Amino acid sequence: MDPITHGVVGLAMAAFAGEAVSMVNPYAIGSLLGAVIPDADIVMQLKGDYSYLKNHRGMSHSIPFIFLYGTSITALLTFIYPGASMIKLFLYAVSGCISHLMLDITNSYGAQVLWPFYRKKVTLDLLLVYDPLLIILSLAIIIPNIRTKIHPIIALMIFAAYLSIRYWMKSHAKKIIKAHFNCSDEILFIRILPSMVGLVRWHFVIKAQGKRIIGEVNILPQKFRIIEVMDDLDNKLFKAVKNTNIAKFFGEFTPLFHIKCSKTNRGYEYSFTDLRYYIAKDFLHHATAVMDENFKLVNSVFHPYHRTRNVEI
Repeated sequence: MDPITHGVVGLAMAAFAGEAVSMVNPYAIGSLLGAVIPDADIVMQLKGDYSYLKNHRGMSHSIPFIFLYGTSITALLTFIYPGASMIKLFLYAVSGCISHLMLDITNSYGAQVLWPFYRKKVTLDLLLVYDPLLIILSLAIIIPNIRTKIHPIIALMIFAAYLSIRYWMKSHAKKIIKAHFNCSDEILFIRILPSMVGLVRWHFVIKAQGKRIIGEVNILPQKFRIIEVMDDLDNKLFKAVKNTNIAKFFGEFTPLFHIKCSKTNRGYEYSFTDLRYYIAKDFLHHATAVMDENFKLVNSVFHPYHRTRNVEI
């Protein structure tokens, strides 16, 4: 989720607990700071897109760091507001942090919430990166005039129902996909991901024997289409590139990626594609590795957000 959504949700949690959303209320501020502080890893952007995307939602989004953040926020706010309860401040700050982690695992990027015991990003693949309903319901809890007309518990119940609907849509999309492929034995796994745009649109990645199938399912009206079929890389070609920095980075950056290799006059060109995000008829993140005839790496470039952006690895 984006920082604005996290901040609004943090304030909504404080308002739900009966706190006034005000700059003079240390508990509301504690909840707000807790809800946004895990994204402090944005400081890695100072080193460029590669460093930021490599570290984003890593250990900074883990359960151990929740208590570190909670303690730091409590110490800061106790200094600014000496009359505030330290225990209460800590609870609000930690609650804000928990809301951040819970929201981040609902979308396809995920977060390393179980670091250092489990380093893979946990994800539920349920919500969009920018979810409008979440913002609307949070504001309904925060704004007094709306809160008097729509009880915060009603807003919470609507959000719970929304999550249930999202889960149903994801499950229904999987049924549509299985029906289309007639439960083929060649299918090794299916992953359903929320679309970058559209509340009823879902993307999918299928790993089958020797290939990956990327497609889209629209729930209302029900539509199904194949976006692209990608053949798996030859074992010899894969072994030649798998130990390069760019291959290791992609393996850590995304669990869903594809590698394509093309023969050139001077050697081989490998193209890496992150399969999680598809928008405007292309995938969001790419990379390129160039090797000579002897499979010696010549150079490797990361293309974050667009193919025209180049970051040397």
